[in-house]
Amino acid sequence: MQQDQYEKLIKAAEENAYLSIGINADGKPVRSGPVPWEKTVSAFNMKPPKVTLAAEDLSNSAVTDALSRCRITGCYIFAPLKDYGFISGFAELRDLSILRGENIRDLSFVRGLKELFMFYLEDACVPDLEPLAEACAGSSFGPPKCFGFRNCRIADASALTESDMHFSELFFRTDKG
Repeated sequence: MQQDQYEKLIKAAEENAYLSIGINADGKPVRSGPVPWEKTVSAFNMKPPKVTLAAEDLSNSAVTDALSRCRITGCYIFAPLKDYGFISGFAELRDLSILRGENIRDLSFVRGLKELFMFYLEDACVPDLEPLAEACAGSSFGPPKCFGFRNCRIADASALTESDMHFSELFFRTDKG
């Protein structure tokens, strides 16, 4: 993690501040990323990362402790991670975008994220979307959900079709070629 990014994280932790983070391979600051949402109003809800971590920083207890003292509302992951369990500690997470999710085998890490309304996932292979539906169960108030899946293999997507969620965008895409 670059020193200026670490200092921003520590300051946010001391203030118990709202924070949006980016995670990439090298920790170089990320100010933006792909916008998967087609409706402009959905894109306005995205929060660009204020602090960028390197994937390896997730094994640093000082970094994870500082993250636990922040109110993480956005998390943008640009590199494949070995473990996504840390996300479950972000109780106020609203926007989760995972590019290069090829190591994801289930979505259990989203189960307790009751505030989540924007979820984008690429390149994952999961058995079902039940944890995502469970996280959003009963949240018919608030903004409609924006969920997107690109190049994902999902054995059973029925949890979303059988839910009472309201969607502003829901898409499943695969690259051709």
